[in-house]
Amino acid sequence: MTRTWEAGSPGIRDRITARIPLGRPAAPEEVAEAAAWLLNDRSSSVTGTVLPVDGGATA
Repeated sequence: MTRTWEAGSPGIRDRITARIPLGRPAAPEEVAEAAAWLLNDRSSSVTGTVLPVDGGATA
């Protein structure tokens, strides 16, 4: 999908990445870790929330 975006809008990936405070997009493993935590008993008191895994882009 990002290849299609890049082909249609050269430089789009760099522009999006520049807007992420962490300076890079989240790796698939980082997203998976957040999902695994939500599935774990340690998150049993977490209800009805959105957990952004976006490097601070929506902070």
